Amino acid sequence: MYLKPSNRNHVFARVSLACGIALLVFAGVLGLQSVAAKGRTYTVTIRDMRYLPMTLVVRVGDTVMWKNADMVPHTVTDQGKSFDSGSIVQGASWSYVASKKGTYSYYCIFHPEMKSKLIVR
Repeated sequence: MYLKPSNRNHVFARVSLACGIALLVFAGVLGLQSVAAKGRTYTVTIRDMRYLPMTLVVRVGDTVMWKNADMVPHTVTDQGKSFDSGSIVQGASWSYVASKKGTYSYYCIFHPEMKSKLIVR
């Protein structure tokens, strides 16, 4: 079958457009999968000698960031020794990626009366 040059250009343009759209759709699907794979990020604020919220429920793969809004340093230390932030000074933060299901009771080494829970599902 023979196509005139102008018809060949139209066919080429349509095929190119279709391929471009398919690539964009494919890239979008991959992008959504990578966002889902990353998980969500949650923030726990340390203020007035408390962790807020006091109990947080997340999923495996989610990130929890503790931000110290208090005047003194604090830690985020799991009683079961799964994680320990070390000293978090005023204005600083520390993050943890939840990698294993469970309930983690944590506290501040400097202020043992400060207690909270992280539940990973």
